[in-house]
Amino acid sequence: MRYLYEFIKHQDDLPYRLFVNSVAFVPFHWHREVEIIYVLHGAVTLWLDQHQYALYKDDIIVVNSMSVHKIERTHQDNVLLTLQFSPDLLDSQVFIDCNSLRQKPGNRDRYDKVRHYLAQLTWEASKKAPGCRNFSIGLLHLLTGHLFRYFTTGPHEAYQEDKKTYDYKRLNRVLKYIDRHYSQKITLQSIAEQEHLSLHYFSHFFSDKIGIPFQKYLTSIRLEKAVAELTESAKSVTQIALDCGFANVKLFNKYFKEKYEMTPGAFREAAKEKTASPERKPLTYDDSPSGDYYETDTIQAMESLFHYLNLNEDKPDLSGAKEIVHDQIHIRVRADDPGRPYEPHWQRLINAGRAVEGLRADWQEQFIELQRSLAFTHIRFHGIFNDEMMVYSEAEDGKAVYNWSYVDKLYDFLLQAGIRPFVELSFMPTLLRRSRETIFWWKGNIAPPADPDKWNSLVREFVRHCLNRYGLEEMKNWYFEVWNEPDLTGVCWAGTKEEYFEFYKSTACAIKDVAAELKVGGPALGYGSIWNDTWAEDFMAYCLENNVPIDFFSFHVYSEYPNKKDEKDKLTTIMPPSFYADSIKRLRTQIGSDKIPELELHMTEWNFSLYDRNYIHDTMFMAAFVIHQSFLTLGTLTSIAYWSFTDVFEESQVPVSLFYGGFGLITRSGLKKPSYYALELLNKLGEKLITYGEGYIVTSRADGSIQVLMYHYTHVDQLYASGDRSGLTEKNRYTIFEEKGDKALHLKLNGLKGNYKMTSYRLDREHGSVFDEWLRLGMPVYLTEEELLFLGNKSGPVLQTELLTDVDSYEGTFILPPHGVMLVTFTRQY
Repeated sequence: MRYLYEFIKHQDDLPYRLFVNSVAFVPFHWHREVEIIYVLHGAVTLWLDQHQYALYKDDIIVVNSMSVHKIERTHQDNVLLTLQFSPDLLDSQVFIDCNSLRQKPGNRDRYDKVRHYLAQLTWEASKKAPGCRNFSIGLLHLLTGHLFRYFTTGPHEAYQEDKKTYDYKRLNRVLKYIDRHYSQKITLQSIAEQEHLSLHYFSHFFSDKIGIPFQKYLTSIRLEKAVAELTESAKSVTQIALDCGFANVKLFNKYFKEKYEMTPGAFREAAKEKTASPERKPLTYDDSPSGDYYETDTIQAMESLFHYLNLNEDKPDLSGAKEIVHDQIHIRVRADDPGRPYEPHWQRLINAGRAVEGLRADWQEQFIELQRSLAFTHIRFHGIFNDEMMVYSEAEDGKAVYNWSYVDKLYDFLLQAGIRPFVELSFMPTLLRRSRETIFWWKGNIAPPADPDKWNSLVREFVRHCLNRYGLEEMKNWYFEVWNEPDLTGVCWAGTKEEYFEFYKSTACAIKDVAAELKVGGPALGYGSIWNDTWAEDFMAYCLENNVPIDFFSFHVYSEYPNKKDEKDKLTTIMPPSFYADSIKRLRTQIGSDKIPELELHMTEWNFSLYDRNYIHDTMFMAAFVIHQSFLTLGTLTSIAYWSFTDVFEESQVPVSLFYGGFGLITRSGLKKPSYYALELLNKLGEKLITYGEGYIVTSRADGSIQVLMYHYTHVDQLYASGDRSGLTEKNRYTIFEEKGDKALHLKLNGLKGNYKMTSYRLDREHGSVFDEWLRLGMPVYLTEEELLFLGNKSGPVLQTELLTDVDSYEGTFILPPHGVMLVTFTRQY
């Protein structure tokens, strides 16, 4: 165990350390730094200076320099905010008596002011705005000045004489000895003799310093060791009792039950039910200090803290900071660089909600407009076999009746629009389902078939019909994906993993039986399984061992951390931008894609959030996000399919507001969001990649033209990433991002020859972001035709041109605000 004297490492170049964590157990320890603990959520028990305190939400307490303390979780989860800083900031070695358990109406404002400064420090740490360091140091001095003025009670006894330093060294020796020899027979007498003290003196010395008697402390340490053995070893309870220094198992059971309210055996069984969540990021603003910390959701945990930002002022106004150039990037490139070919995997596949929506006039109108500018090769959606598509019924004698009228109408439209189906074979027709579980507002049946033969017959007849209508040569370019996220048992698949494997095998074989040349694959894996279990490995092993056809592997990724299967009710934290690329890398290892080079890999769903009510989806952030992720994943996938192209989408009840945070590139009224234009700008890139880096991509075309795409990606701040959603509202959608200054990109382009037309496409909150224009319009709920026309005309990049005459180079600097995007093209003129 790591405890005793703790050396605190301050974060970055700041004279303090600030972090958010959840505590299971932190044993007795001390440190030179003063520590302020604020309970954001739940409750903890704190042992401090021979006293025990129960701290609940909104409680605050100061742990003075060199004060011995211990923290334990209660029966409630907890989220704590902790600030540690040098006692030198208090100007002298004073004792701070700040404990909100002594808060009264008459002195509450003094405690609230402490909370206020902590809220401001946390806000600054999350935003990382220009000038954050100096601003934060100023806040720290205001906080320590407030503590010194209102909460000092005189000199801190730990600094009064050298004897105190010697006493701490002695205590450190004793605790270290106990930690090393807890399994042996240790008595108060033996330790006293070892320290050359009388039994009476040492007993009082230990109790005064720790706050509990020696024997109680020793028992506590032995129980802590026993807990580790119960959860990490297969030893018997009796053996653990003896190994941890208990005289017999009866005594062990007695003490264990007193502390944990259950027997050691019951504790072990309960621990087995909780599997560790692998590779989860620690919930801190900095690395966790010594002790046993666990991660929990911090949904709304910050609300109680940020309430105190409004004591005398609103949240710090950082809007002016965005005008500061906070980052500068130099791009050096030659126009005659031959570049290298690359696969623009974002152009291949797009998603829609479900099949029947594709029969609507507004859906089709939007899709034709989409294809005109983005020209995807394939489209994927749910529900081709849904009851509303009328594909399956039965005659009175039980004989299957197939009706392809709606399917033909949809597929004919798509092919005429220049796009091919990426056929997701879902969901189950009601007459074929084994049980009654459904998903989404439109109640897609997620059950396996009651009669697999009837399902396979449906699949074969479907494939035969399409072949007869469209021909084999056309359908060789189609994809057939078996089901959607079957790893989400009870959500998208009401069967077992093994049942899906058999289902996949029979479905894939049914397709190949009709035409072996057709591409079949799956399983449209939810990304939680990539990080939480062996689903992908098991699926591929099954296919290989049973000679099951699989031409491609498909999966989904969103930014929220994938909870374990038993955490469905918990909202998730936001992962870093590299999470998409990291998931691909991890999946490739799991499925052994290096051993099957011909296996295509398709990310058949991706977006920022997996919730279709996330206000972020409408914002300017999405443009830089789409471009950033597209290039982070370049060269690793056959396709990356944005979910989805339109807000004509009905997985849940359609909201009243037009900008409700839907998945779509386009609102249901046809207004194009920044994410749409991100893909449009990507499509203007050339076919050869010259170079790319953080915030830019340079390409070329055979005609000698050059394209420079620049973007300023700004991630969500640490508060939002940790689960706090209080800063995101219908109107205020940018307060949850890190506060960064403008980014300057200096372009030096050599190797030009002659005359060029330079065209710039600028997209940011002031130029072409339809959501921001809607804000400026007054956020009307029901838009008139005039208002829709106005917003449509305001939507999209602002265009500028300039003629460069007889040039051999170009040099210029482009300033991008956070979330801003700009494409600059150089086209040869003759």
